[in-house]
Amino acid sequence: MNQTRLTLIQRAQNPDDESAWNEFVEVYKNYIYVIIHQMGVNNKDCEDILQQVLVKLWKKLPSFEYGVNKSKFRTWLGTITHSSVVDFFRKQNSQNKRIEGAAKEQIDHINTISTPEIEEMAEREWRLYITNLAMNNIEQFFSGKAIDVFKMSIKGQSNQQISEDLEIKLDTVYILKNRVKKRLTEEIKQLKAQYE
Repeated sequence: MNQTRLTLIQRAQNPDDESAWNEFVEVYKNYIYVIIHQMGVNNKDCEDILQQVLVKLWKKLPSFEYGVNKSKFRTWLGTITHSSVVDFFRKQNSQNKRIEGAAKEQIDHINTISTPEIEEMAEREWRLYITNLAMNNIEQFFSGKAIDVFKMSIKGQSNQQISEDLEIKLDTVYILKNRVKKRLTEEIKQLKAQYE
């Protein structure tokens, strides 16, 4: 397999490829942060746990195996993230000896999150993350009201309403919406190929 065909994950598995690791961190850190936050962790602790997850990933990524019978990368990542959250609170618990109230409830809640729930959360957040990243990437290719038309349409506004609100022809609404949708779909496909 030549270098241009390798995914980011495969490149980041090489401990000697510092630029791939930096790109990996740049791509995945916000996604990991959101998963941690979705587990009910406050913002301050999210940052600390994120750093712990990144250290674990740096150590374990070279041994991650692809394949039909292997786990998906996001499932594996979700499992590492969950274990890091649990470890973080266990360590806090052992240091404080006595955890009460909201802190105990948070630990109890995190311990009840099942693997299927983590997988579902990771998949949902990944789709959202990739879609938002794709949207940010394509905005530069459109001028005028194209992005506004598309965003209004995904919020459920009718084509007629968009036409009136933006003072553009109804035919223009259809054209702009379809152009953005096509470009967004292509960008999502490209990002999935690159990052999955």
